Amino acid sequence: MIAVAVLIVILVSQGSIAWWPPFGGVFVGLFFLFQQRILARRARDRALSYLVTTQRIIFVANWPTGAEFRWVWLAYLQVPHRVKADEAGLGTITFGGRWNRSRTQENELRGAWATPVLELRAIPEARRVADLIVQARNRLIGTYTLSA
Repeated sequence: MIAVAVLIVILVSQGSIAWWPPFGGVFVGLFFLFQQRILARRARDRALSYLVTTQRIIFVANWPTGAEFRWVWLAYLQVPHRVKADEAGLGTITFGGRWNRSRTQENELRGAWATPVLELRAIPEARRVADLIVQARNRLIGTYTLSA
C-alpha cells in the first residue's frame, strides 16, 4: 500500500496522473481481493483441526455456528507428498498438486473452507506425520482383495 502511495506522489509531481483513475480502481479492487483471501485463510487456519484414522483424514472446522466435518479416504490420496517444515518440525503436508483436486474421489473436500490442494497446515513433526499417513495408506491399499 505504501508503494501505491509513493507511485501516486511521483505521478502527481510529474504531471502524468491523467491515466491513474482507471487503474486506481483496479489497484484498490485487487487490494481488497487479496486482503479478503488472506483474512479467509487465517480464519480457516484457526478453525481447522485434523484427525487421522486408519482409513481416512478427517478435517474438522470449528466455526462459531457449529462444527463441520469433511474427509478424504487414504486410498485416494495423491502421492508423492510434499512436506515443508521449519527447524522445529512445524510444517505443512501437501498431497497432490494444484490440478489434482478434481481426482480426489468426487471432490470430497467441498466447501468454502476447503483448500485447492489437500493440505494439512501447522502440523507438529510434519515429516513424521506425513510418513505415518503414507504408511497407513500403503497398509490400507495392501489389504484390498479382489473377490471372484
